[in-house]
Amino acid sequence: MERDDRGNMGSYHPGEVIRAYRKKRNLTRAKLAELWPNASGERGVSVNYVQMVETGQKNITDQSTLRALCEMLEIPHWEFGLSEYNPFDPRALPGYGLRMFDTTLDVTETLIKQTLALRRIASLPEVQRSAQSLQSVFEYFLTYLPPPSRLEPRFLSLHAQEQSIQGLMHFENKRYDLALATFTSMYSTAKQLDDPVLMVHALQKMGVELKRAHRHQDAVNALEEARDLSFKASKHVAAFANAYLAHIYAGTGDALRFERAIHTAQSLADALKESYGDGTDFVFHRMSGILQLRSRGYLNVKEPRKTLALHDELKRQVEKDTNLWLDFRLHLYRARAYLMLHEIEACIGATREFFRDVVDWHSPHRISRGYELLQELEAAGYGDVKAVQDF
Repeated sequence: MERDDRGNMGSYHPGEVIRAYRKKRNLTRAKLAELWPNASGERGVSVNYVQMVETGQKNITDQSTLRALCEMLEIPHWEFGLSEYNPFDPRALPGYGLRMFDTTLDVTETLIKQTLALRRIASLPEVQRSAQSLQSVFEYFLTYLPPPSRLEPRFLSLHAQEQSIQGLMHFENKRYDLALATFTSMYSTAKQLDDPVLMVHALQKMGVELKRAHRHQDAVNALEEARDLSFKASKHVAAFANAYLAHIYAGTGDALRFERAIHTAQSLADALKESYGDGTDFVFHRMSGILQLRSRGYLNVKEPRKTLALHDELKRQVEKDTNLWLDFRLHLYRARAYLMLHEIEACIGATREFFRDVVDWHSPHRISRGYELLQELEAAGYGDVKAVQDF
């Protein structure tokens, strides 16, 4: 503890700290008096007032004034017995809060990437645990972060990605209405940020759910908007948008526009070679994803033989991309193609492979696709076929 102006050891008071840091910053009392923060927001007090504070004749108890002096004189908050955290300005942390804020977002971004990676290789319950952790983090953010922090571009970007993951969890659990609502919220977040990549991603998810809800024209509109936006982003994103636009066209039976869109998507992806997917980690849609949509599209435009012809190439690409969550789809598409060709024994064989691969994922949506196929077999009059009965 410093001695007071008379050289005596006195009781602690904030003025001692202020005087020490004023001298450290090479400021005169007159200069500090000129810069002194007032509660009104204005600056300036008398030199006599500064002297009285420094000598302990006047005591400062107002935290906002002490915090303002900390900022001005670079005084650590603990010198005044204050926490670095200011409930009236949560960003006012060391380095203006940027270090802690950015570090928290770094951890959040890592968790998002890990969750998306898990979705490609792990069962749904495991992915959901990670997704629930993310949801808790953002519920806390949205409750306790002040509005300026919630408008930070990086925060908005990660929030949109987290909304995408929550929408996917609704989708996997067959909560399709909630999935659409969540993807629509994601689009609003992306639009607020004016990020074409995130907007494309949200529109793609919305389009798929709109198609599932039999709102076909709305689905086409969403994916055509995504396609137009994608060319403001990158070729990676344009390939992604065109592949899903092709998927929507096929779902409406528009074979010509399906072929054009899927050809555009595959041409863009071919040109990108091994770099495909870089820069848009949360849009995981390598060549295997495009080929998968081509295979499915052929079924929708009533060309099952093309689906079967594409099977081996698609399987190799899935293995190359380590896109394991597409495995079950390969068998499902083969089974549907065989059903359309009335090759029931082959259909049942592919269906068996489908159930073998899908059961460990514990996804209600994925498993339901197999049961839908079995219902189609019975509805088509194959319920009495021995292979179907045995299965």
